[in-house]
Amino acid sequence: MIDEMLERAKKSKVIYEILGLSKDEYDRLFRQYLEEFNSIVKTRRFVEASIKLLRWLGFDESKIDLEKLIKGVVVMKVVVRENKRKK
Repeated sequence: MIDEMLERAKKSKVIYEILGLSKDEYDRLFRQYLEEFNSIVKTRRFVEASIKLLRWLGFDESKIDLEKLIKGVVVMKVVVRENKRKK
């Protein structure tokens, strides 16, 4: 799948074409996942948000270790900080 997308990326710079989606499907999925991600960010409790983020990204509970958890906390703190700066 990755090789296929990289091949499409050589021919197009439009994200939905690279992903092999119609514009409407891409827009729908983007809105859906943006809402899901925003609900995670609004948690404001960084460890809990990190766990939710990792689950959302498809990690099984048994695969979430301390390293992934800390990286998730860093991501959540950066996202929250950037959201505050924009307001």
